[in-house]
Amino acid sequence: MKKHNMTKIMPGEAHKRIKSAQSIVVIGPTSSGKSTLIYALVNHKIVKYILVGVGDKCQTTIIPCNFLFDERIEKNEYFSLHIREKVFSYKMIHIKIMEMLAKQFVLNDYDAEDTLDAIDESIFSSILEPKDASYHLERIADDISIKEFKKVVGTVLNFIQNEETSFIERVKSKKKEPDKRKVSIEEIRNIVMEDMWGEVSSSLLEEYNKWLINIGEIIKSRLNAFMGGTNDIEGINEYSIDCDDLLQYGGEILQKLFDPYEPFSLIIEELTMACRPRTELIDMFDDKIPLRFCLRDTMGLNQISMDNNSMKDALDIALNCSPDSILLLMNLEERDDVIVSCCEAINSKIGKAKKLDIPINVIFTKADRVISNIVNKADRDTVELMQSDFTNHILTAIGSMEDDIEDYLTYLEQDSATWLSIRYMEEDIDPIQRALKELKSEKLEKFRREGLYKKIDAIIRETQMRILPKGMTSPLFITVKDTNLPAVDIRIDDEAINNEFEQIQGMLTEDKAIVNGYQITDTRRIHGRSVVRYYENLQIGLGYTTNAYIYGNFSINMKGMIKKVLERSIPDFITLYEGESIKTLANNIEEVELDKVIGELDANKQITQYAFKDINPALFDGLPSKVRKIQKLHLIFRNYFASSEKYHMVVDKVAYNLSYGNYEIRKMVDEIYNESFITYDETIRKIQERFKNYFSTKEFLNMVSSEIGNSMTELVNKMFIII
Repeated sequence: MKKHNMTKIMPGEAHKRIKSAQSIVVIGPTSSGKSTLIYALVNHKIVKYILVGVGDKCQTTIIPCNFLFDERIEKNEYFSLHIREKVFSYKMIHIKIMEMLAKQFVLNDYDAEDTLDAIDESIFSSILEPKDASYHLERIADDISIKEFKKVVGTVLNFIQNEETSFIERVKSKKKEPDKRKVSIEEIRNIVMEDMWGEVSSSLLEEYNKWLINIGEIIKSRLNAFMGGTNDIEGINEYSIDCDDLLQYGGEILQKLFDPYEPFSLIIEELTMACRPRTELIDMFDDKIPLRFCLRDTMGLNQISMDNNSMKDALDIALNCSPDSILLLMNLEERDDVIVSCCEAINSKIGKAKKLDIPINVIFTKADRVISNIVNKADRDTVELMQSDFTNHILTAIGSMEDDIEDYLTYLEQDSATWLSIRYMEEDIDPIQRALKELKSEKLEKFRREGLYKKIDAIIRETQMRILPKGMTSPLFITVKDTNLPAVDIRIDDEAINNEFEQIQGMLTEDKAIVNGYQITDTRRIHGRSVVRYYENLQIGLGYTTNAYIYGNFSINMKGMIKKVLERSIPDFITLYEGESIKTLANNIEEVELDKVIGELDANKQITQYAFKDINPALFDGLPSKVRKIQKLHLIFRNYFASSEKYHMVVDKVAYNLSYGNYEIRKMVDEIYNESFITYDETIRKIQERFKNYFSTKEFLNMVSSEIGNSMTELVNKMFIII
């Protein structure tokens, strides 16, 4: 099938097929070239509308974004958007308010009226735009009245001022406590403010809570207005950047969603955009297979420096996305010790990546700047940097840089590594390219887009090969009845392995070591910021450990805990197959397509020759032909899961969904987290207790079987290209 004969589809149709596309998570700290990489992949018609979040600024979007590329999309101008909303949580904002009020209350001699008078626009802006850039509200500042804010907090501050035990007395008392002597006075004041705020009656707090909740309504109204007043923001909506097209104009929508200073991160969980990739990339790809892949840009590494802990967190976040591969960008302009430290940090997570069968591909970026700097420092005759200097020193400079990279790689085990410029200039204005061309060096492509595109092409091919069964070299084209459904469906019959599921339930609800590991056993109050951080980490599949002097402590990793329980109860896929709990269905494809699938997946018939061994011929003769073929398909996938390294990948994804990713679990957690008039301490204790209660239900066991089946289904369908 040649590219020019490929069936064209609308971006919404490409969106429906996203689960069968290869997924690559790209991670990299500020200035590593992550935004430039995305710029080089998105087609020229669309990219100019997302440039507001791309460039040299440290601030980038804090909304996780999936870029689904599919060359079959009809026009470069067309794209689709899928926004997954989340419940607005004001608790992140509330913590900032507590810290600001504590500071101002002290500065104004613990007088409520003077405190309110002191809060001006400058001070209030620290609430709208916090220093850690965890959210942004400045764009809706006109809708968040400082006058109204003072009104709703004034009543509460007056209550605190008139308490029998004053604010200052409480601060002095807490500071004397043995476990609080090393804590800063500022932190003690924050604690006291939060404590006293929590003692205020719900009736006095009602107006304040309404004010906070209304911020979410303002953001929702703003998003709805930008989206054209649609009633289905969470649907897959198609747009064009051409004003005169049949599709709705979407240029302004893209600009707003990718504007890093818009407040939408507080109500959008993730954003997915489907579009055609750049023509230059399409032209380099296989002419028989459509270029289609999903590049995920995670949040979590924005606005931070390149350091050990950040890189560990970034890789954990990437692995918890259940990608097919990871693309790691490392900035060569960083100091040697910083790069080495990052390599060591990443290496500490390599074992986890290998266990999940997720390759890590490394690109060292900003090579052009490093090389130019080396050339500039080389021995030369003039003050001015001449083209001849590049010609004379370029190969030595590249060799020096490559020696450094080789040293870095001694600290980092990886699947593949290369270096690139990631900044692309015309040859005539780039002294590096001119010098390399004159010297006829093969390094020239490292400074052209072809170098990046070849690397992306290699990653996509290698990723696809890791998923395909042995013997297959390319995905299989399949026609389905309904593109909203998978071609092949794998389901788990929970009744068939009831003993294993009861074991899972028993460990999660009765094993004291496990139960105490996710319940809050410390009787001291849990700090509000710890609760917020735990909730944020829970959402992305990470655990959180506190180390507080004056608060209660906990160390909880819900996903990790559930994963260990699953691995102990269901140690491999064969356990499920031998328990006759796995069903293979192919209701979404016609019999002729089923023949093609079986023929490709088992061309030499080594697997399917045993499909009907020892079956009573009387029963066999009465089976419809499609049923017989589905039995063959069942054996093919049984062999695939038994012999592949995909067990840990499936279990890892299931564990995430059972800890937060599943809609019902997410709803349960979010409802508690966003309850009004309960403290942060009550919030986390209630969430963890609700987990325990839910683990004991029949609904949870049904969820376990459903999630295992869904994860296996998603994996096998990446062997197919739906046409």
